[in-house]
Amino acid sequence: MLKILFTIPLAVFTIFCFGQQCPTPVGLFTTNITFSTALANWTPVVGVDHYKIHYRIFGASTWGNLGNIGVNDSTRNLPLLQQATTYEWEIIAYCDSTNQQGSSWSVNDTFTTPTFVAATFNPVIINTLSSVQCDTSTNLTLNLMQLANEPDIDSAIITSDGGYFNIGSLSIGDSIGFAILNTSSQTINSILKVGFIAGQNYALINSYDSTGTLIGFFSIENAGSGIKVSSTSPNDGNNYTSGFTSVIHFNNLFLTPNYAGPLHFYTDIESELNDQFYDTSTIIILCNSTEIAESKSEKKLVVIYDIYGRKSKQIRNKVLFYYFSDGTIEKKIIIKK
Repeated sequence: MLKILFTIPLAVFTIFCFGQQCPTPVGLFTTNITFSTALANWTPVVGVDHYKIHYRIFGASTWGNLGNIGVNDSTRNLPLLQQATTYEWEIIAYCDSTNQQGSSWSVNDTFTTPTFVAATFNPVIINTLSSVQCDTSTNLTLNLMQLANEPDIDSAIITSDGGYFNIGSLSIGDSIGFAILNTSSQTINSILKVGFIAGQNYALINSYDSTGTLIGFFSIENAGSGIKVSSTSPNDGNNYTSGFTSVIHFNNLFLTPNYAGPLHFYTDIESELNDQFYDTSTIIILCNSTEIAESKSEKKLVVIYDIYGRKSKQIRNKVLFYYFSDGTIEKKIIIKK
């Protein structure tokens, strides 16, 4: 009898140790649902090492998998979805790196992608200078925006008919500014550094994220009577954007023309579907303090654009961009009372 009483607790203890599981994730929900992607969300699990997600068309027999999701993540983008289709997804947590201590699969969450409706390829471009004084080193900021469902950008070229980049003052590795990309699901901040220099008129600029990882590059040139900025975007496979705003900011790298008058920036953008978009913007360059003071007192509205980059009249309750004679741009919404 004593032997039997001793053996039973030992067996129970052994089963408990080897059968222990990682807690199962809960709180599943889906956001940012587009025709081709969706953002999976869940409540973080205490003590987790990593997660794995699988997803499929609702009721289908096979799953797609997204693995090696880090301990600090509580969202993950579900890619390559079909329009007007219902999907389901589940998540499993692992409390060790060997995938031995895994939870059960969570309860599933379902969502339906919308029907895709293509938008016209019509990027919005805004170029600004921090100073309009002639023959001056100044910040140059290039702003680009696209609405959801427009064709993706394949390549973009921005040129000017005056001014130049002070490439001769640069060395490889120099930090020359920053870039910001905002999408519906994330914000990416990056540092711009010189990657390659070919003389005084050409350089490759690399973009690094907060971890120091190279995430993109583009070129800057002094070409003809002005500058040229050229970039090519990698194809993500679906040819349409979910919408974004981006900023490229050069710190005191652009030198304004040494004469007063209009400085034009020309934009030539091609989509992955071979759409072509052209844009011209103008900044008035001034050459003395008296002229600047007079300009400030006589600041005049030059043109108004809507968010689609089209010339517009002043309209209430809509976002509009106001371009003024001193080179400044104001984004306004005039509320109807």
